[in-house]
Formats: sequence, C-alpha cells, structure tokens
Amino acid sequence: MFKHKTGVSLLSFGLIFCLASASLGWAATQAEIESKIEQTRKKLNQTRQKERKVLGNMLQTQEDLEKINNNLARLNVNLGKTEQQMSVFKAQLDNAQSQLDKIEIQIGGRKGVLDQRLIAIYKYGYQSNLEILFGAKNFSEFVYRFEMVGNYVRTDLHIINALKEQQTLIAEKRAEIADKHQALQDQRSTYTKLQAQKQAEQNTKIHLMTNQKDELSALQNNRKLLETSLDEMEQTSKEMEEQIKNLQNKNNTALGSGKFIWPVKGRITSYFGWRFHPILRKKKYHSGLDIAQPTGTPIAAADAGVVIFCGRNGGYGNMIALDHGNSISTVYGHCSEILVTNGQTVAKGDTIGKVGSTGLSTGPHLHFEVRKKGVPIDPLSLL
Repeated sequence: MFKHKTGVSLLSFGLIFCLASASLGWAATQAEIESKIEQTRKKLNQTRQKERKVLGNMLQTQEDLEKINNNLARLNVNLGKTEQQMSVFKAQLDNAQSQLDKIEIQIGGRKGVLDQRLIAIYKYGYQSNLEILFGAKNFSEFVYRFEMVGNYVRTDLHIINALKEQQTLIAEKRAEIADKHQALQDQRSTYTKLQAQKQAEQNTKIHLMTNQKDELSALQNNRKLLETSLDEMEQTSKEMEEQIKNLQNKNNTALGSGKFIWPVKGRITSYFGWRFHPILRKKKYHSGLDIAQPTGTPIAAADAGVVIFCGRNGGYGNMIALDHGNSISTVYGHCSEILVTNGQTVAKGDTIGKVGSTGLSTGPHLHFEVRKKGVPIDPLSLL
C-alpha cells in the first residue's frame, strides 16, 4: 500500500472542521480538499509513470550502447586485419614489379641479339640457307657452311624460343600484378567502407550517450521533485499531527473501552514501521497495518467512537477516521464503500465501510492506523 502524508494533513483539517464547526462551510471545505487530493494523486501517478518510462529507456539505451561497443570492437579487429593484408599486397606488388622490370631487361637483351642477326641477314642480301650451302666450292667448305647455317638456325630458334618464353612469363607476371592490384583496390574499398561504418557507429553511440544523459537527468529531476513534494507533505503532516494532538487533548472523555477488536481478519501484508518504499526505492515509514481481504469485505469499528472524517483523502482513497476519546483515533483507508457519515456515533464492531483498493493501492486491502495525540502508533499494541 502506497501512502503519502497529504492524507494525514487533510485528516487533520477534517478533525478541526468536524469537531470545531461541522455545520459551517463544510461542503465548500470538502470540495476544496477533494480537489487538492485529486491533483496530488494525478501528479504522483504521472511522476511514477514517467519514472518507469525513463528507467525502461535507460535500460534499452544501455543495451544499445553495449551492442555498439561490441560492433566497434569487431570493426577495430577487421580494420587491423585489412591494414595487414594491404601491407602484404603492397609488398607482393612491389616484388612483382621488380621481377617485371628484370624480365623487361632480359627481353631487351634477347631482342638486341635478334636485331643483330636480322642485320647480318640483311647484309648477306637475304640469301637463303640453300644458296649458302650450294655455293660451296668443295666438300670441306660445304660441311663448314652446313655447320655454320645450322648454328645460325639453332641460334635463331633459341632466341625465338627464349623470346616466346619471356613473353609468356611477362604476360603471367602482368596478369599476376593486375590481380594483386585489383585485390589491393578491393581491400582499400573494404577499408573505406569499414571506416565509414565505424564512423556511423561512433555517431550512433554519441547520439545514444546524449539521450542517456538526458534521460538520466529527467529521471533525477523527477525523483527530486517527488522526494521534495513528499518531504513537504511529511512536514505538513507533522504540523497537522500537532493540531490533532491539541484538538484531542480537549476531548479526554473516553468514548470507547480502550480495547480494540480487529476491523477485518486477514493476512497482514505490511506492518507498522520502516519498509522499503516501492516507488522511491528506499526505506520509508509506514504508519499502519495493511490487511489483505477481498473487495466488499465488511470493515468493523475497532472501538466505539465518533466519525470525524469520511470521504476521499488522496492516497488513502475512500477513508474513515474515528475519534475514540482519550486522544486516540483510528483510520481506515482504501474503502470501496463508506457506510457512515461525519459526526455519527458508532459502537465497537459496527460496520462502517467495506474493503477496497481506492487511492494509491496495489490491490484490495484495509490500511488501518491508530493514532495517539495525532502521532501514529503500532496498532498491534492495542489489538
């Protein structure tokens, strides 16, 4: 059961107006109190909803940031590998170019020999090999010329074959260089894309971090506003408690027996004293007992007394307050129905209302308080 001190403040006003001047302007005062109650209740509900939303956004943002950090880590690894591969391809490209230069030099030398051979043939007037052979004067010269022509032919064929081999080799090297060059360009393209992707990831991260800071700031501001509001209400409650105490001191006549009965019988879901606040996520003081019962369960007066307040009261929802004399009063909160009126005298055990879940409540139950001179005390001490 979530309760704030506005209810106590309004209860104090109710005590003053009911006991001091029940017939003077009661309707107007009750309307004013009801308006303040509704405004406070709406404000608390809105603040609680915003807080839950901000917390959810922060959790989602944190998950997104973790994903981006993982992506950035993978990108850094990929970029490192790409740079290493680029270095390897650059070295291979330089080596291939060096080999190509050497082959070009060798081809140039072979071509020079061939050119000389062509010049020699040109000087001989383009004579055919047969003319050279049959122009011999004797057999010895014929053999000599035959061997010379054979050497020429073998030399020419060797040069031609060497040129063809060199041409094939240079073609292969050029193709290899072209492949490596293309691979290098592909790696550079990949590197550029990875860089752009990394930049986009970084921009997204910055944007998310900014949103996270804004969300966190909003959360802190909302929490501070809520805490400040509750602190002010608690201070007002203390002041009203003093007024209740002074008012009840004037009425020391015992209206009841002083021995209380249970207003409802059920499981106690929250005891009197300090507890962990479900909204503020910290310890807050609980001024009564929460007793779980289904909606519509009859609520009995814990002792004989006079109704000093009945109606809507902020976080209490539909509330009934009884004065039992001797500075003792009881409060019954979150009622689904109120079956008494202000100023009505009730006997111990009389049905005064029914269990509900009005006001700031998480489920049907009775919030039961006992106050002595306006100060909450543990109800179990009188039950």
